[in-house]
Order: sequence, then C-alpha cells, then structure tokens
Amino acid sequence: MIPRKRHEAIIEMLKRQKTVSVSEIVEQFQISEITARRDLEYLEKNSDSIVRIRGGAQWREEPLEASSTYLNDRFRQQYSKNTREKIAIGQLAASLVEDDETIIIDAGSTAIQLAKHLDGKRRLTAFVTAVNIAEELETKEEIMKVLIGGVFRSKTTTLVSPFIEQTLTNIYADKVFIGVTGVSLSHGFTCNDFLEADVKKHLTKSGKEIYWLADSSKLNYIASFQISGIERSHTIITDSGIDPEMRREWEQHCRILVAGS
Repeated sequence: MIPRKRHEAIIEMLKRQKTVSVSEIVEQFQISEITARRDLEYLEKNSDSIVRIRGGAQWREEPLEASSTYLNDRFRQQYSKNTREKIAIGQLAASLVEDDETIIIDAGSTAIQLAKHLDGKRRLTAFVTAVNIAEELETKEEIMKVLIGGVFRSKTTTLVSPFIEQTLTNIYADKVFIGVTGVSLSHGFTCNDFLEADVKKHLTKSGKEIYWLADSSKLNYIASFQISGIERSHTIITDSGIDPEMRREWEQHCRILVAGS
C-alpha cells in the first residue's frame, strides 16, 4: 500500500477507535514499527486532530486545551498557544542544523517543534533537557539522543538538578537552542521558573552558537527570572508577527531570524 493510502486508512482507524497503538498499525498494514511511528509523526504534523501518545496516537475531537494527553496543564497550555508560529520557528531552527553536528535542545513548546522537524539530519548528536523532546526524537535513527540527567519534574516535563552544571561543563555543542518566556531589551531573556532559569544560564555557556526560540508574543515581555542579557553573538528566532520597527531596533543588539517572512 502506498503511504498516502495507508495514511488515509490510519486516519479512519483513529476516527473509529479514537486511540490506535503502534503495534495495531504494524499488524494491520504489515509494516515495520519504525515505519508506523513515522506515519504517526507525519499525520500529527499535518493534522490538528491527531496527537501522538506513548505507544501510539489519539484522535482529538475537542480543542487541545481540553485534552488530557500531555503530561501537565502548563505544557498543554503553552503548546496550544501560537501553534502556527511555533511550527514555523521550529522549521527554521531545524534548517540551521547541519549533518555531523552536536546540538543542545532545551525544553519548551517551541523547542519540541524543532525536534519534530529534524528529519533527514545525519550523524547528529542531540543533548536534551526534557523527556518529551527525547521521546520526539526517538524514531529519528540518524540522531544520537542524550538525555541530560537530573530530577524529573512532571509538571514541566523537564530535568533540573544542582549538578547539571557539572554535566554541561563537559559539553561544547555546535548549536544550542533555548526556549524562553519573555525577551526585552531592558531585562534580556527571562522565564517563570527559577530552577529552569538556572539550567538555561548554563546552556548559554555550552555552545558555539546560541539561538533563542521566542514567538513574537514573547517579545517585549518580562517574566520573573532573568536568564541572560542580550548579546551581539546571540540569535533570536521569532515569527513574522514581530513589529518591523522593533526588529530594526533589536537588530542593533543581536541577530534576528524571522520564520515565515
């Protein structure tokens, strides 16, 4: 069966059963587990009604905000905001990654879109600070996934630890991608969790190129805890919602890449 027909059949299974496991797809279509997972990944990217869960996928009748699929309310709420913009940012960020590189991917609802779009990258090593991003990379065979150890926080799906600095001092990646809650010229990059802020501070010292993932709704917003000031060597990846005048002003302080422009 050609992929398009198989995708249509999987959608019908999901509509009928509401939840379908990878093993069911393997048995039904006589395909490998890797192919089944790739099918679900493709369908999730191209449908607002399909969301992957551990071991399969679920058909979502209600909006994402009302779904209980994700590990916690906070991540679900973040994930559902400005989805199109975050997808565009994730695609642009992924396009910057080259074969044979070592990268670090921070936690966050925009960072997971970067992970989703790393298909086709070869001999990549990805250090990640969030369990759900490690799971997102699971089916990408050409990527070595390294989960940076720490205490698991189910409320945010992240790993934090007072010892994480020791781990990160041994890593110097080609590119580091960091998620933030707010960015302003006066207070730099900020977030709302002081433990996560500490992890992100260490990330800024762990790579040659630092990229901040921030959709335009986060620009000129100040969250509770400062991570870093804005430096000329930094790059902010945002979306086309950025005000042109703001972009010109901010480009005097750092590099700005605009997705979807």
